[in-house]
Amino acid sequence: MPDKARINAPDNPQLDIKWNDVSVRQWRELVRKAGQSNLLQSWPYAQAVLMTERLVGKFATIYWQGRIVGICQVLEQKLLGVFHKVRLYRGPLWLEPDIPQEVHEFFWAEIQKRYPARPWRFRYFLPEMPDTEANRALLAKFGLNRMQTDGYSSIWLDLTQPEETLRANLKQNWRNTLNQSEKKGLALELDTEGKHLNWLLKLSEMDKILKEFKGPSPALVAHLKRFTKDRGDFLLMRALLDGEAVGAILLFLHEGSATYLVGWNSKEGRDARAHNYLLWYALLELKKRDISWLDLGGINPDDAKGVTFFKKGLGGTPFTLIGSYN
Repeated sequence: MPDKARINAPDNPQLDIKWNDVSVRQWRELVRKAGQSNLLQSWPYAQAVLMTERLVGKFATIYWQGRIVGICQVLEQKLLGVFHKVRLYRGPLWLEPDIPQEVHEFFWAEIQKRYPARPWRFRYFLPEMPDTEANRALLAKFGLNRMQTDGYSSIWLDLTQPEETLRANLKQNWRNTLNQSEKKGLALELDTEGKHLNWLLKLSEMDKILKEFKGPSPALVAHLKRFTKDRGDFLLMRALLDGEAVGAILLFLHEGSATYLVGWNSKEGRDARAHNYLLWYALLELKKRDISWLDLGGINPDDAKGVTFFKKGLGGTPFTLIGSYN
């Protein structure tokens, strides 16, 4: 049954929030309308988290002047009638530009009303909001406490640009390295079924241990594959040299956008510049699939300078979110 609990707005009857009031198909359409969507607000992500962490997705549609202007997925888990986990990852997503301040305030007032702080409720909010003084003031106004000052940072690539423009926008050293990779005899292999996923996850887990960085759990990635591959939204690409895989990347598509989630390179792959090769041809493959935006999956200038430098070489637009709150 739809959950139509909402906050009353007697001073503005044009504002409303409904919960679980749309179908899966409608949610997918709304995510596509959001443009720069992210994987964590997608329907497959909610299903994957349900399987791995037993968090249940709740889906909010935000109305203004009689139309849906925003959406937000919140994940919940209740235990023993006492413990309550609430997770809001990278929401809300707005479907129109220039959303009025009153709509933003209305949304966060609803979140506070629906999930007020209390003992044994563990809240974690990572808003999809730029890190600005105005946004910090907005969240503080509704009693949200900043937990982590360093917000998620990544890079958006606009794939609606022509191929020639994308290539011209590459940083010179990145483009030169790509030119080198295209002369190394590499071959491209596409896997849309996940037959090489376990192979990639084993290698990437070893990388995570050796290089001491965090990433998505293998179980979560496996369930994401389960809920995406039938729609063609799972894309694993391998670079082959003399028939052997020397590098690989994994991307998930979520309506009009995609996210780069996992990557691996062997020594031979690094020598052949396989990652440049793979990412460039991933852009072209995503364009074929009418994907407009690619989130390069996070950057960290302090702890992963090499990865950050590499991703910036693609010439996209960096962004930093406001950080985590409770």
